[in-house]
Formats: sequence, C-alpha cells, structure tokens
Amino acid sequence: MTGLSIEALGYLGLEVSKQARWQHFAGNILGLQPVGRDDGSIDLRMDNYASRIRLHEGPSDDLAYIGWEVADENALAAVAARLLGAGCEVNHPDEALCNDRMVKGLIQFRDPEGNDHEVFYGPLQRSDVPFVSPTGTRFKTGRQGLGHIVLRCRDVAAMLDFFCGVLEFRISDHIRAELIPGRPMELTFLRCNGRHHSLALAPVRSPKRIVHLMVEATTIDDVGRAHDRCLAEDIHLSFTLGRHSNDEMLSFYPSSPSGFDIEFGWGGLEVDDESWHVLTHNAVSAWGHKFQLPPRPA
Repeated sequence: MTGLSIEALGYLGLEVSKQARWQHFAGNILGLQPVGRDDGSIDLRMDNYASRIRLHEGPSDDLAYIGWEVADENALAAVAARLLGAGCEVNHPDEALCNDRMVKGLIQFRDPEGNDHEVFYGPLQRSDVPFVSPTGTRFKTGRQGLGHIVLRCRDVAAMLDFFCGVLEFRISDHIRAELIPGRPMELTFLRCNGRHHSLALAPVRSPKRIVHLMVEATTIDDVGRAHDRCLAEDIHLSFTLGRHSNDEMLSFYPSSPSGFDIEFGWGGLEVDDESWHVLTHNAVSAWGHKFQLPPRPA
C-alpha cells in the first residue's frame, strides 16, 4: 500500500474496427477471456473482475477511456475534490453508466492532452463465473491492477504536473535512449501501487493516443507459449523478446489488430516506496527488444 487514493489501473476501453480479429487475438493468442455483451461490445477478462478491457466497435482503433480504481466512495470523493481544486471539469455520470461499467460509482475527466479518464470504486466480481483463459494463462493483477498503459505525450511537463501534482502518482524512473533507432527520446514511468509503473508517458510521433498496453503473465512459460502462438500465426512483433532495463520485465511486443502494440511480459519489478530512488537509464533494455518494421503491404 502506498497510501495514494488511486490504487490501480482497473480497466480500459478500446475502440476497435476489427472485433472478430480482436476476439481471436485477445483470446487465442494472449489468453484473455472474451465475453460478448448485448450491446455488441466485448469484455475481456483476466481474473475475477467482470471486465478488464472492453472492445467497443468503431473506426478509431485507439484508446477510448482509462479506468483507475480507488478503495471506496470516500476515496472517489477525495479524487474528485482534488481535480476540482485544480480547475478540472469533473463529470458525475448517472446510474446507467455505472451499471454499464459494472461498478458502484465513478467520475469522469480529461487529462491535459484530452485523454478520457474514469475513477471508480466497487467493481463487480464474478465469483459465480470463474475466469477461464482459452490458453490456460494466468495473469498478475490483484492490487497491482491489470498491467500498464503507455500514452503518447506532447507536453510532458503538463502531464507530470497533472498526474503527480493532482492525482498523486509517483515517478519511478526515466529512460533516455533510442526506443526506435534514430529517434532519441525520454520516457517517464509513473506508479500508483507496487507495480513499477501503471502509466508511462512517451513523446512519440504517433496518430494514436495509446502506444502500448502491457499484460503480465504469472510464469515465464506463459510468455514462451504466447510467443510461439504469435510466430505460428505470423503475427508481427514490433519488438522481439527481451528484458527491460528499468522494470526488468521479460517480454515481447505483438502488434494488435488495431495497429498499436501489446507488451506480453513476466517478472516485472515491484517497488518498495521506502527505499526506491528515481534513476535515469540510458538503454531501453538489458538485452533483446530489437525493433522490427512491419512488413510492407503486398
């Protein structure tokens, strides 16, 4: 426990144009459990939460919203008060949207770059319908949330003021290196629990808000098997298997049907707030993670 009001990355909404391909990719490649909804959207489960990722049909193939979890109604009110005190517009949705998101309560707001965020409490637990991975994969979630998300960032200072100054995230570290050969940049990694980072800011030139989404398996063999499934179906890997320098995650990056990457990893570092020091790394990875251009269209 860090004592912060926002405790975890709870859920995500994605707008995707290829739902059938996404359902296959998420279920049969990554090992998430797809569950269809009456409105045509698809929930992706990773654990006993009713939904961790929701696929909404639409043209953008990008992030729709980010849901951050807090402990209870009092914590939700505290986050809303901090946002209002910082001059942010806060929306209090009606019961219908809470029911749609399967939570007891939530608020909505936007960050300085226009990304839509929600803070919620009381997510629905499906103990009556256990999570069953199509591939037998188990994921590291719980108090660390569903994983992490990396956002495109044009004004790093403004975003840091917002997430650290208003929402009380903490900086874990920075990487100053060439993520892609010939493109030097500095990435900043933020945490809200023991996971090394739940959010990272990347000053990349990209038409999409989301750079990548990370899910973490509980065994290294799950990573190897997912890697084999990607190779068997000729799924493009934007970055090969490797281990990151800062969070020590062993992972690889398949390209999703929407064009952004999914980091599939294992072994991520857990942070002890009492002893942690902010560092700047000069390499993205200790080994591997070689960038690969996508194949040219035929």
